[in-house]
Amino acid sequence: MKNVIKSNNGYTLVELIIVIAIIAIMSGAGIFTVSIIRTSQATASMQKFDSELSALEMRTRTQKRGEAIKIVQNDDNYDIFYGTCSDGKAESFTANSTTPDKVLERVTIYYADDYDADSVTTPVSEQVIIIRKSDSQVLTGYGEYRFCKYNSSNTVGRVNLNQYTGGHTYGKN
Repeated sequence: MKNVIKSNNGYTLVELIIVIAIIAIMSGAGIFTVSIIRTSQATASMQKFDSELSALEMRTRTQKRGEAIKIVQNDDNYDIFYGTCSDGKAESFTANSTTPDKVLERVTIYYADDYDADSVTTPVSEQVIIIRKSDSQVLTGYGEYRFCKYNSSNTVGRVNLNQYTGGHTYGKN
C-alpha cells in the first residue's frame, strides 16, 4: 500500500475574506481616530486663540498704549506675535520678537469683519488685532473667526470679537 500525501499550500477563500474584513475594520477605525484628533487640535487652537485675546485685552488695560497681536499663517499652523502699533493702524505693527509667542496648530481659520465667517472662502493668511487702551475698543481685527480642521471646511467652533467692547466669546458652530 502506497501512502499518497496531498499538499495544501494555499489559503482558502474564507481565510482571505476574513483577513480583508479585518483590514477594512482596522482602516476604518484609523480614519475615525485621525478625524477625532484633527477636531481636538482645531478646538484646542480655538481655545488658545480665545485665551490670547483675553491676554491682549488685559495687556491693553495694564500696560502701554498700542498693544496688539498679529496672526500669521505658517503652513498648517498660525503663529501669534505680540507687539505694538504706534498709530493704531495694522501697517505700523512691530513685533516684540522674531519667534512666535504662541502657535495655533493644524487648524484653518476663516475671518469676516461682518460677523459671518461662513461667507468667507479663503483662510486668514495674516491678521493684526489692535485693542485701544482706554475703552477696549477694537480698532482692527474685530468680527468672527471660524476654526476648521486643517485642510477642511468642517467648522469646529467660532470666536467672536466685539468691535465696541473688546469682549469675545467662543463656542461651537
